[in-house]
Amino acid sequence: MKLAKIAFRNIKRNKKRSILSIIATAIATFSMVFMFGYIEGMKVDMRDISFNYDSGEVLIRNRDFDDKISSLDRAVDGYKSVITLIERNYPDFLISPRLRFPSQIIKGERTFMSFGIAVDFAREVEYLDLKEKLVEGRIPIKSREVLMGVGLAEELELSLGDKFTPITMTRKGASSGITFELVGKAKFSSGAYTNKSFLAPLDDVPMILRMEGAVSEILLKNVTEDDWESKAKDINNLLEQNGLNTLEALPWTVVGLGYAMLEMADISYSIMAIFFFALSSTVIANTMLMVVFERRKEIGTITAMGMTGGEVIRLFFIEALYLGVLGATLGSLLGVILIIPLSIYGIDLSSFGSTVDFGISWMIYPQLRLKTLFLVFFYSVFVASFISFFPSRSASKVDPVEALRAE
Repeated sequence: MKLAKIAFRNIKRNKKRSILSIIATAIATFSMVFMFGYIEGMKVDMRDISFNYDSGEVLIRNRDFDDKISSLDRAVDGYKSVITLIERNYPDFLISPRLRFPSQIIKGERTFMSFGIAVDFAREVEYLDLKEKLVEGRIPIKSREVLMGVGLAEELELSLGDKFTPITMTRKGASSGITFELVGKAKFSSGAYTNKSFLAPLDDVPMILRMEGAVSEILLKNVTEDDWESKAKDINNLLEQNGLNTLEALPWTVVGLGYAMLEMADISYSIMAIFFFALSSTVIANTMLMVVFERRKEIGTITAMGMTGGEVIRLFFIEALYLGVLGATLGSLLGVILIIPLSIYGIDLSSFGSTVDFGISWMIYPQLRLKTLFLVFFYSVFVASFISFFPSRSASKVDPVEALRAE
């Protein structure tokens, strides 16, 4: 109790030094809290991109599907009956039938590569939240109307009401084209959708591709979290029971590009976290070491007054503990104060343009995790306290006369 009072008195007496220690710990703690919040936001974003644009939470497709070659002849035939079956057994699922087809758009002497996605707009309004993505115009409601990513529209120099004709290949390998009218522009969360894609009515495209009644895949969302594998297994059993043996249901953890990227990102982010922990620890440690070594004369004084080496070590440990708690608390609060509004309004990465075409969206929403917050807090306190042990232990062994002569 006596040492605790002395430690508190020392902190109050040496205000500049104490403030420096608190600020150093606070900056390191704040940086770690924000960094981990941003990383968590990127991980959540990558998962959402996969759910909405890549694979859904569960993907239904042809068993013989091969993404390395043309998949039009490996489609989900009779997709409407499949949707009816899923809706009857899983009424809470959001369902998105899609027919993807590569295309070329010729304008003057230039040829632009693009990707068409034939969709059911009535379903996509909810599945993709299209109204929120709309930048200009409206969502297609008639035949041969399309919604195009703003990036592709700018590249093609198309305005609302303009018409264009994408050239593609049919299911049998013949060239085919259809003229669409641009009625809306959208900024999707996916950079690939925004810069290279357009959405067309599912009632128009299959006829042109000779794929009547067929789609490339069916995406399912609103599956119970962390229950993707078992739900996919149940859906596979359901498909087999209804004679749909040519189809298979796959969880996003198996087929989703986003999941593979997330696995790689986890490794990268872990390395970044270790590096950042080490960097922050260095800041805290250097400050604490400086504080202890600057007080060698003070150590000599209290040693000459009868304080033992063990008591000196405990005194400095308690001081460092107090300073660490104050600094970590301040840094954590600042991190929370910054992350909470950013988790609502996001960080806009649109200025990076095409650099965010792959894997992450235009807006990152940092996420606050209490587990991570407490981990960073206690880690900062631990480093600030533990690092004081070594210099104080060394200083406590110095002869009091020599310590009193220290500058």
